[in-house]
Amino acid sequence: MKSGEFQILIRAFAAALCLAAAMCTLLLFCIQYPMRHSDCTTASAEVPEVTLIAAFSTYYGDSSENRKHNVALAAQFIDGTVVLPEDEFSFNETVGARTEQRGFKPAYIISDGTFVEGIGGGVCQVSSTLYNCALLADLYITCVRPHSLPVSYVAPSFDAMVSSASDLRFANTLSAPITVKMKADGKYIRAEIYGVSGGLSVRRRSETLGTIPNETQYIDDDTLAAGEEVIDTYGKNGIKSEGWLEYYRDGVMIKCVRIRRDTYKPQNRIILRGVASPEGGNIPSETDAPSGVNVPAGETPRYPVLSDLP
Repeated sequence: MKSGEFQILIRAFAAALCLAAAMCTLLLFCIQYPMRHSDCTTASAEVPEVTLIAAFSTYYGDSSENRKHNVALAAQFIDGTVVLPEDEFSFNETVGARTEQRGFKPAYIISDGTFVEGIGGGVCQVSSTLYNCALLADLYITCVRPHSLPVSYVAPSFDAMVSSASDLRFANTLSAPITVKMKADGKYIRAEIYGVSGGLSVRRRSETLGTIPNETQYIDDDTLAAGEEVIDTYGKNGIKSEGWLEYYRDGVMIKCVRIRRDTYKPQNRIILRGVASPEGGNIPSETDAPSGVNVPAGETPRYPVLSDLP
């Protein structure tokens, strides 16, 4: 064999060795690649899924038509709101001003411990429903205030009064955006929050620490016969209460936190007392109408039934 041919043979053999080494490397990579692909698939499967993380409902089916309208309208403004992580939700900014120009109607509201008619009555039931849903979703409440009187649709220390001067606000402290859904069907107002759960289950607990007795007030009524009495408002005792949250993981309670302590004023018992004489005149009385109650001549003050309360 000539030296030139031998050189070619050596180069061909070296090339074959290099090709064999490359094939071995490729073979090892192919063996390892399915494992890496499986790892990637597993990682993708572990991406948290957006689900319903909290829901809360309250009943308003026996409310007046105006109040039902206000509840549904406020729910419409909130429905579909998205709150990004670390952003804050504001009820007043989302729902906007409660005015007739924006579609709200007159219904009873609580003002300074008394029931009066005001535009937008009923929206506090919407804010209270959403407040409880936010608590169950383990969101951070940044602003909430109680009513001055107890309400019927949520337990004491779990209401959220809103007005032009009082807001309900909470921050999204979860790892992903949340979507707030609200629906009112004429009987129930329901709040739902969708997002990525923080892994904890939350339960509410209301504790009544004591009661504040109500008082009886008499209002003269010249449409009733002298000596006749009619109960206008049955009255309710005031309440001292606390709100607690219990946190569970895998069915085991890991902590219990008191979030509020509130005092609700009593609602006085109102009795209409007849002062009309048989001849149609009035019997003088030393008892005046209670402070804050306007009783025009010839008119009888009427107070809202329980279903019309804010």
